[in-house]
Amino acid sequence: MSTVHSRQRCYLDHAAATPMLPEVAEAMQDAAAVYGNPSSPHASGREARHLLEAARERIIAALGGSCSGPRRDRLLFTSGGTEANQMAIAGLSTSGDTPAPLLHSARDHAGTVAAARQLAAAGRRVIELTLDAQGLLERSHLSDASQGVLSTTLACSQTGTLEDVAALAAAFPQLLIHVDAVQAVGRVPVKPTAMAAASLALAAHKLGGPRGVGGLFLREATHIAPLLPGSQERGLRGGTEPVALAVGFAVAVEHAVTRQAAEAQRLAGLRDRCERALVEAARTAGIEAVVVGEGAARVPHISVVALPGRNRQATVIAADLAGICLASGTACSSGSSEPSPALVAAGLPASLIDSAIRLSLGWSTTAEDIDRAIQAFQTHLFCRRA
Repeated sequence: MSTVHSRQRCYLDHAAATPMLPEVAEAMQDAAAVYGNPSSPHASGREARHLLEAARERIIAALGGSCSGPRRDRLLFTSGGTEANQMAIAGLSTSGDTPAPLLHSARDHAGTVAAARQLAAAGRRVIELTLDAQGLLERSHLSDASQGVLSTTLACSQTGTLEDVAALAAAFPQLLIHVDAVQAVGRVPVKPTAMAAASLALAAHKLGGPRGVGGLFLREATHIAPLLPGSQERGLRGGTEPVALAVGFAVAVEHAVTRQAAEAQRLAGLRDRCERALVEAARTAGIEAVVVGEGAARVPHISVVALPGRNRQATVIAADLAGICLASGTACSSGSSEPSPALVAAGLPASLIDSAIRLSLGWSTTAEDIDRAIQAFQTHLFCRRA
């Protein structure tokens, strides 16, 4: 049993998963009363289909897309961000007469990297791009690519840094760009059309929505081959669509987008105050603290702090015992002893890579949470070797 009751925990791991918004839970409860299969032609099925398509259109509209006309955009519901990313890079890379090369980086989600390796094993040309010291793509290496699919991460969960996708698209118009926007929606403005992205991956549980649902936004006439063929989702993904999850997803996206500017300002203020206090507390205790990516454009909710000489996993365990939920990497790799691939690819010193921890904030984070985290570091984590 945990040493700290859940009500006393300070949860600073929103980049892994966020608490569900009350309005999302309420909308899902109402939608769950509609039990028909959205593929059934009878009245109950049609009612479920109406909810599903309305949720789809609400998400497209919230992202600035078009739901009608010859240049309409599409949204495919998936099981989450991992499937959305894999569907994009496999589907975009295999569509057309000549399979296109795939370009990606170690900064991408573990599921994306795994899918890239699978494509390479099947004979597809896959190019792993290098990162600069801020964890951003090295542009010089993209100049050699005459064509292909570029899979990139808009907001890196391992560093918090932001990639300028619109600038990439303008500089390399020959590339078809897929964007992992899982950590970005609701934190920074995300408009697939403005970024000139062919596709964009989303996940509801990063936005205060339910677990188990995500989406792949496809801009205009973007063609994609199915990853899991079936009769649902216009033949691009098999399996009965989760209507209640889709409705909760739509509410979460609308909530995040509507409140994005104000929430970004609030979270950035909390993040900056936390970073300043941790660096000062570390200095007072005779410990070095380095904010990774501090000089780069960052999302407002992620802070990565390195404590050279201290083991990152030991620090996370010590924080957990003090009632503070942090991370030493992404949720999908938290059980691994391997360091952050993005920090390694960025060429950071081993002392920073091996000691980096991540604090991430969300809609439920309060100033009191930040105060508790600062106090825990001052009294429990910086007073002895973690």
